[in-house]
Amino acid sequence: MNGVYLPSQFGVIFIPLATVQVKTGDKLRVTCRYSHRGKAESVPLYAAIGNSGAFGFDEILHSSKTISVPEDVSWQVREAYVDITITSAISAGFYDLYAKIDGGIPRVISPTLHDVVEVLAAIPESEFGEITITTYAKV
Repeated sequence: MNGVYLPSQFGVIFIPLATVQVKTGDKLRVTCRYSHRGKAESVPLYAAIGNSGAFGFDEILHSSKTISVPEDVSWQVREAYVDITITSAISAGFYDLYAKIDGGIPRVISPTLHDVVEVLAAIPESEFGEITITTYAKV
């Protein structure tokens, strides 16, 4: 599987590369692979969908969950996920994605993946147009 690795003091975070289509009501599962060494701890894993630009990342939807990392005396590769619920707060279009571990000043942050989430337009309510009789017969 293709992916992006980013080294840091906390370790390496990995996000697989793929384009995914979602719509309102879906959940986007963002799975990250990271490396860790040191004491056991609980830290937030955070992921956001939005637009990356010259002034940073404009988050539209995000989610986080606490992950429990066991004690590791040497570097160990681990994997965790966080689910982002797709709401009507996001319009149809292509969006960027990133993840981080440990809050406002992250200990490790992924590279931004550009245009990997496509939000589909909402499907309108069922409606009908014209109706025409195409045949009739005695049965």
